[in-house]
Amino acid sequence: MKNLELLLSKERLESYNDNIKEHFDNLILIAEITPKLATLEIILRNLLDNELSKENPKWIEQTQDKELKADLEKINERENKINKKEKKTLNHHQYLSRLTLGAIVRMIKKNKLQNRIINLKHIRFKKYDKSNREYYYVAKGKKSYFNNINKVDIVLSLLQNLRNRCYHWENIKKLQYTNNIYFPRITTKIQQTHIGIHPSKIDLFLTDLLKCFDNDELIEYCRINKA
Repeated sequence: MKNLELLLSKERLESYNDNIKEHFDNLILIAEITPKLATLEIILRNLLDNELSKENPKWIEQTQDKELKADLEKINERENKINKKEKKTLNHHQYLSRLTLGAIVRMIKKNKLQNRIINLKHIRFKKYDKSNREYYYVAKGKKSYFNNINKVDIVLSLLQNLRNRCYHWENIKKLQYTNNIYFPRITTKIQQTHIGIHPSKIDLFLTDLLKCFDNDELIEYCRINKA
């Protein structure tokens, strides 16, 4: 029988304290949250397209954005490698579906669409880890509470972080230990304030985000309790 270190790698097993059960428990969690995570990515992709298409239905093909142009070049290179005999010209929705979540997040922020994409007024970050705050400090220690744009930026960064960790099969159940306190590893930073998701609250976080879209069919098919 092949050694587990050879099959799964020593480094990967070490991240689970050499506990193979923890490794597979992590994969099971990733499998359980994938439908919600994938649905949120699809929603963000289509809401971005809907907003930008109001001004220009061909905003992808006719973009002057340097970063998006670079993304499209990479997409075309991959497509040409796949279709060596015949160069294929992708249509708008094919390009849209091939953009990474990182590109979608970047375009939402760059075009300042946060308030038009999602209303997060009911989201409370303290719910997802006790170390989180709902505010940041400005001059002379004065508190400034997160507005919706701040919240959307936080959520988009957390989603991107979580998505990338999940689809590289990383340990999303792991915590970091600092100053004798455990903190989430899935975190983001805004206004010098860290916001994270405790592993036990990942599914709750995704569920609450889906509820923000207030669509009965979506909630039903994602098997979410409205209460």
